[in-house]
Amino acid sequence: MSIFYQVIAGFLGTISFAILFEVPKRHYIYCGLIGACGWFIYLVIMHFWVAPISATFVASLALIYLSREAAYALRAPVTIFLICGIFCLVPGMGIYNFTYNFFIGDSIKAAQVGVQVLKIAIAISIGITVGYELSPRCFFAYRRRQRALKGK
Repeated sequence: MSIFYQVIAGFLGTISFAILFEVPKRHYIYCGLIGACGWFIYLVIMHFWVAPISATFVASLALIYLSREAAYALRAPVTIFLICGIFCLVPGMGIYNFTYNFFIGDSIKAAQVGVQVLKIAIAISIGITVGYELSPRCFFAYRRRQRALKGK
């Protein structure tokens, strides 16, 4: 499937999760755009450098940055955009494969898949943690607002 269709699917999937997560309707498009951007970054990194853990880490950094910008600009909680946006990066198929292999008794394959899923989950959590630790001064909306306040 081409990158374009995957990004569109990421956009629609993120909006679907936003509906399920009961995000206010005015934020659906923003959630979808953030999720699609995160998935696009993941796909581009995977295309040029096949490293799912690194791609997940960089995409989660981008997601937290975009989520913080959107939250600041739209005066909404960051978690609205972040939880919906991270939906595309969560290794759901890997978790399914781990569970399947575990229950059919293929312990070696289950362990291999489980370690990969754990690495991806840790990459997501470290990316979010690093993004949350950034100063508000790193964000464009914050700087723009501070300049506007100084101008008054």
